[in-house]
Amino acid sequence: MDRRHFFALTGASLAAGCTGMESEVAVKGSAGKSQAEGRYYPPVIQISPLGHRIIHDRSTYIEQYKYENWKPGRDWKDDAVLWSDFSYRWGQCVLPIQRRPMQVIENLYLLGPDDYHQCIYLWDTGEGLVLIDPSYSRFQPMIEIQIRQLGWELEDVKWVLLTHMHWDHAQSAAAWEKRGVPVYIHTDDEGYITGEIDARGSEPIEPVAGPVVFRDGDELKFGSLKIRAIHTPGHTPGSACFSVDWKGQQALISGDIALHWGRHAWMGADYCNWDQYLASLWKLHDDPDGKKWRIMLPGHGTIDLEGAGDSLYAVIQVVSEIIRRRRSGSGIDWIDPYHLFWQIKQEGGPELEVIRS
Repeated sequence: MDRRHFFALTGASLAAGCTGMESEVAVKGSAGKSQAEGRYYPPVIQISPLGHRIIHDRSTYIEQYKYENWKPGRDWKDDAVLWSDFSYRWGQCVLPIQRRPMQVIENLYLLGPDDYHQCIYLWDTGEGLVLIDPSYSRFQPMIEIQIRQLGWELEDVKWVLLTHMHWDHAQSAAAWEKRGVPVYIHTDDEGYITGEIDARGSEPIEPVAGPVVFRDGDELKFGSLKIRAIHTPGHTPGSACFSVDWKGQQALISGDIALHWGRHAWMGADYCNWDQYLASLWKLHDDPDGKKWRIMLPGHGTIDLEGAGDSLYAVIQVVSEIIRRRRSGSGIDWIDPYHLFWQIKQEGGPELEVIRS
């Protein structure tokens, strides 16, 4: 049986296992006090089904609880009582909850609504702040408050970096450009955020007048932070991921391309391309830095502090399964990975086979 699916947690349950755990990752290697010292929440670290350290959002926390505790035959969606019970215990601080601004690793913070699945990152480079995927315009007042709460002024934001053009990642980018902050995006998504191409999104995006474009393989330098751009089309034409080595910690900023333990990108637009997407996932898998990536910083949901490669491989498995079904005539475009892996666990089934193309 493949360890990716059937690694069993031992000892404490998920809920008990995460209580009171603080981040040794966050403080590892700290030298002196940072600008934000004492102004952020520590991450609530939990253990994934594969035994890796992770930072869950609320939804994925419940998905993992069901994966570990649902009995055979139970309806996967029969979780209303669970949601109510957990929400009460989160509100009472009986169970820990993800609060923001939160430190992920040294100099990297997660912003936005508490315990929400949208991941907005702020990176202190020592020579200015990088804001990654600033998200919805309606979040802008909150983001500004959180930046100030961390001890900085808005003028300290020197760069905005977008993983792709979707409104839930880029809608507020123009507001930062009006402050004089350059907005970086892959060249194949440039037309969508300038308004030259209709993104056909559920919410409008105020056009960015003059984005700074990059291409596959470009090294981007933001103060002391150097990252390598990896073009990963499929979700959007210009989706990009970024390879980072920050003070000895290797990370993949994965946007919506690869998310925790098999969660895959939304593929509901006519510019989405499943074959491109699968090729992009394998491109990440085979990347020269791929085996070094320990941390995965996705655009949504759970952050992997360990086991980035396992989560990436699980996405390849799930996307392979979707493509197999689509080639057999199904119109499926979404699979809940925790549900799928739970079904496999209950059935004692084989590991999901992957396809290359």
